Amino acid sequence: MIELPKNCLVDKFIPKKSFYEKVNMSNSLKEEFVYKLGKIYWKYKISENTINISKTEKVEEIEVFELELKEKYDSKNLIRIITQKIPYPILFYIKFNKEFQYAIKYDNSVFLTDWNEEIQIIIKGFDLEQVYNNIVKSIVNIDNSVKDLDYEIQKKNRINRLNEEIKKLESKIRSEKQFNIKAQYNDEINKIKKEIEGLL
Repeated sequence: MIELPKNCLVDKFIPKKSFYEKVNMSNSLKEEFVYKLGKIYWKYKISENTINISKTEKVEEIEVFELELKEKYDSKNLIRIITQKIPYPILFYIKFNKEFQYAIKYDNSVFLTDWNEEIQIIIKGFDLEQVYNNIVKSIVNIDNSVKDLDYEIQKKNRINRLNEEIKKLESKIRSEKQFNIKAQYNDEINKIKKEIEGLL
């Protein structure tokens, strides 16, 4: 968990019901809140008043939430619902037993670190928007010197989608019995891998 000045500390428990009872969602999403999410804590508030860094029109403050999970899984759906209700960017620290990961939403995309991945999150910048952008870079693994964050995020999203296509094709190969069709799927995988190489 990142350490912030005492002025930033909130350490407030937030009932899960405040999210799933006030947002229209499917039964499967509600079940995630009920059965897969343990507790939500509002740990820190990074703002002009708490850390003496100027706010901007786009980023007035940044929240830090801690999510305690009942099982280890991809919690992107939970994060999307929670961020719908909060008007400020949120850095998530997600825990399952002694394991952890970080997550953040940028535009409409949610990014998570690998489980137990140690990353350096530095809370500094000319203003809170730059602080937020630097946090995003840390979580998404983008070099801090990058100027065009939007372009890099689009590239990361494209790579993620291509990797998902590879996984689907690999699954088809495992279940396919005909050799020639397996070969076609493999050709598609190689084409996708070349596209990914071009984006890196």
